Amino acid sequence: MTHARLVLAFLLVCGAPATAATTIRIMPPDGGILPAGQLLDIRVEATGDNGVPPAGLRVWVGGDEWTARNDPKAQEGAARGTTNFLARRFSTSTAGPLVIRATTSDGASAESRLQVERWAGPTRPAQPRARNVIFFLGDGMGAAHRTAARIVSRGMHNGKARGRLAMDTLEVTGQVMTSALNAVITDSSPGMAAYVTGQKHANNQEGVFPDNTPDVFDNPRIEYFGEMLRRTRGPGFNVGIVTTADLTDSTPAANAAHTSSRFAGPGIAAQFFDERATNGVTVLMGGGANHFAPKAAGGTRPDARHLVEEFRGAGYETVRTGTDVRALLDPGRTAPRQVLGLFHASHMVVAFDKIGAGTYSDELALEKNAAYRDTPMLEDMTRLALRSLSTHSPAGFYLMVEGASIDKRAHAADSERSLWDTIEFDRAVAVALEFARATNSDRDPDNDTLVIVTADHECGGMSIIGVGNERYAPATLGRAVRDYAGVFRFLPEQVLPFFPNYVVDDRGYPVDPNPSRKLLMGWAAAPDHVENWVADRVQTEAAVLEKKDDGRLVAVANPARAKDGEIPGFLVSGTIENGETACPDPHGCPGDTASNGHTFAGHTATDVPLLATGPGAWQFTGVYDNSDVLLKLLRAAAGTYAPLR
Repeated sequence: MTHARLVLAFLLVCGAPATAATTIRIMPPDGGILPAGQLLDIRVEATGDNGVPPAGLRVWVGGDEWTARNDPKAQEGAARGTTNFLARRFSTSTAGPLVIRATTSDGASAESRLQVERWAGPTRPAQPRARNVIFFLGDGMGAAHRTAARIVSRGMHNGKARGRLAMDTLEVTGQVMTSALNAVITDSSPGMAAYVTGQKHANNQEGVFPDNTPDVFDNPRIEYFGEMLRRTRGPGFNVGIVTTADLTDSTPAANAAHTSSRFAGPGIAAQFFDERATNGVTVLMGGGANHFAPKAAGGTRPDARHLVEEFRGAGYETVRTGTDVRALLDPGRTAPRQVLGLFHASHMVVAFDKIGAGTYSDELALEKNAAYRDTPMLEDMTRLALRSLSTHSPAGFYLMVEGASIDKRAHAADSERSLWDTIEFDRAVAVALEFARATNSDRDPDNDTLVIVTADHECGGMSIIGVGNERYAPATLGRAVRDYAGVFRFLPEQVLPFFPNYVVDDRGYPVDPNPSRKLLMGWAAAPDHVENWVADRVQTEAAVLEKKDDGRLVAVANPARAKDGEIPGFLVSGTIENGETACPDPHGCPGDTASNGHTFAGHTATDVPLLATGPGAWQFTGVYDNSDVLLKLLRAAAGTYAPLR
């Protein structure tokens, strides 16, 4: 046997010398669907397992080698031991499979297999297109939130709803799967962004793909729906963003901002302004004023930029109160071309506290909220946005309207505030439907409107668990008992009316949130909390952190939900992590794997409904991923959707 064969035999028996294993990550990720012509960045990251950057990284896009096209900045800020490739603003108009492939000198390889789909082209004869798209996002709004809002707001008679919510009247209903790129349960950033980029995103990220750099604004980007139509239709196409949250919060930002951190508020606010020529945002209304002004002007920006003044200098009408909004709705006034509305330093006042001020809510009576007693309702913000956009957008518009605190108060297991915000959200939907009916029924076939109503995810695992048994009403007994939560009965002698007895005003809001037979909600994804079946007059959170002797912070039920002198409650044990158990791994729990004390209810992975009306609405039937929605929107906007057979 030759010496070479002896060496080979020895290696086969004993194992070859250990070599460094290289892993390769490609963005956009495998399995994505791209609309033809959409702009996106391609990033390839090769990582060695021994801290040595892999050699010989080569990249092919669609069969053509792109290695030489690497951006000189691809390596800036990248993690140690990596070799990186970056190509900005890639697009292709060729429909069909698209493969991005990468290899390194040590034999490592990876592929991302994508599918490019056409959406533009000649319209079908006599088929309307959506010049305007209005996208309603009820943050955290699952089917139970909608059902409960209908029961509370419309009432029931002989087992039938006395009326429908505005969102119930849309002709088409589908069901959306909501998971994120890196988690079965999404947060709001990828939940919203997937709808309008067509790609899955990692949690906390919006309009970008993950990368290995710490800079939250340098990640590879993907173009939004509004940006695509602004680029393809020209400056006559405009974008509006309306929310009851901080404007830099996840959902509003995930329509125009590109960042790997949903918490980068000052930078997101600056992006709205600095990139307005490409993001097309001419209407921007919500909270978050802190991020638009420097500390010297009452804001919290770490730099000296006064974005409110910059927006004003660029021609934006600035509004701060509900009175300001109503003034701009005066038919005698010219519709503003551009609007910046900032109605709160952070998230806006919720509907329960606006509607119930001085009667069943004391939130606005608090001194800390004195500046927010004149804030607009979401329906008036929507009216103003539509007035501005429809007047000054000859090529059409995209408007996103978010009901943000459906989610935020569901996080607090605050049933009434979550439901009142759902009712407020629905009243804004009614405003949009009135607008859409006018455009879709007039003689101009080129100004039609598509309306979408959906959610980014469900929040809290909310369910309708029963109706209050008025014989055991807490107000009657002076104490809360679990037996107030009546459930279905089959007894022939049943005398308890198992329907709520709310009295509502002419807007659909109950005049008293605590009737003797109220609708009762439970929370499957909540922490420990106290329940007394009575709406809190001021906002209280579900749980608080309690420091243990060993320093651990454990989430426990918030005692403020059973205040002295008020109706006491009973403990509802939570089901999500609470930080009670220290890391059981002797080697420690890296990253986010250790249990944390969660003081708020979590999101769930439950599918959410999507409703649609207008050109191309039928495309939204069935069950599909949130990332499938963009292509449907584009085909509705282009009038190229297949006819309904």
